Parts: sequence; structure tokens; C-alpha cells
Amino acid sequence: MTTTKTKFIAYTRVSTDEQGRSGLGIDAQAAAIRTAIANDGGILSHEFTEIASGDDDDRPILRRALDIAKRSGATLIVSRLDRLSRAVAMVSGLIRDGYRVRFADSPNASDLEIHLRAAIAQEERRLIAQRTTDALGALRARGVALGSARVGHWEGREHLRRAGGAKGRATATRNRLNVSAPIYAEVRDIVNANGMSGQSLRAIAAAVNARGILTPNGSAWTAASVRRALMSA
Repeated sequence: MTTTKTKFIAYTRVSTDEQGRSGLGIDAQAAAIRTAIANDGGILSHEFTEIASGDDDDRPILRRALDIAKRSGATLIVSRLDRLSRAVAMVSGLIRDGYRVRFADSPNASDLEIHLRAAIAQEERRLIAQRTTDALGALRARGVALGSARVGHWEGREHLRRAGGAKGRATATRNRLNVSAPIYAEVRDIVNANGMSGQSLRAIAAAVNARGILTPNGSAWTAASVRRALMSA
């Protein structure tokens, strides 16, 4: 009897200040995910990596990974819960909406266990944020200037501020490309496979929308967005 192997979509995430910390790097997450998939006897169909804060649940690359998982019936696999989210509402919403989600560090966790772990993680995040806010408030009350507001903070280091801004813009561009490139390629594949190159942009947009594919921004396709997809090759 032939057994169908589970398809997995891997999602890894770091925030900019976590990239150098031991145990939180992309490579470590990917290794844990691959081990879990191998132990399950599954197949890795897609891999997505995102640089974003864990406090931000509106992540375009994560949305893309979830969109493919939902349409293909695959399971989204993350190294551990906090790489996905610490927000109970988000984690619960994914389970409620029928997404298959698995964590490499606890592959056999039940939905109840996942809910409980998310609730604990959310409370830990709230307490950390509150302690940080209280500490900063106490410093400000004593008239202490913080961060780049300190007098002379950038003196002799203007090049670092400019370099930081350039790095941030490059990261944002790279993230946009990571999201848009595979989606735009999928649109071009539809056009080529169905001989639609001579049809209007609106007709192509309608055909892509009919397949349930969303734009990189998560919206329906228009003639303008189809034009961008076709010109991105």
C-alpha cells in the first residue's frame, strides 16, 4: 500500500537584533525543521525566511507561506512557537481557520497544548514590555536622555547612522523581492501555460484571481499589478 507523504512548508524568522544570538539563527531553525521533517518521513516543498519582529503578526512572507499551505494542503512547520508568534489570537486563528501548523521542537503537540503555550508566551511578552516601559519611564522622569536623543550620540558617527539607514532600506527591498518574485513567476507561468500572452491585462487578472492567488500585498489582481508581474521577468 502506498502511503502519501506529508508536504511541509518551512518558515524561519529572525528579528534584526536576533541574527547573531546563539540558537536563534536561520541555520539553526532550518536544521531543526529538516530533522523534524525527516523523522516524520515528509517532504519539504517550500522554504520561507523573514526578517521581522515577532511582535508584528502582519508579515508578508508569512502570509505567502500560509497562502501556499492552504491552497496545497501542506503543513506549515516552524522550529518553535515564538518563531511564528507569541500572540494567542494569531495562533488560535490559524488553527481555527484550518491551517495545519507544526513545531519542530514539539511535533506531537495537541491543539490544546499549542493554545496554552501561546497564552504563556503572550503573558511573558507583556511582562517584559511592561518592565521595559517602567524602567524607561523612571529614567525619563529623572531627566535622562535615552538612545539617539542623547547629546553627542552621533558625534563622529554620522557614517553609522547613514549606513544603518541604507541597510534598513536594502533589507526592506530584499524582503519585498522575496515575497513578490515567486508570486510574479506564478502569474507568468499561468499566462504561458494557457496561451494568454495576447489577452488583455484585465483578462489575465481575472484568470489569476479565479485561481485564488493574491498579490504580494494580499489583494486581488488588477491590470496594473499584472503589468508589474509581467515586466518583472
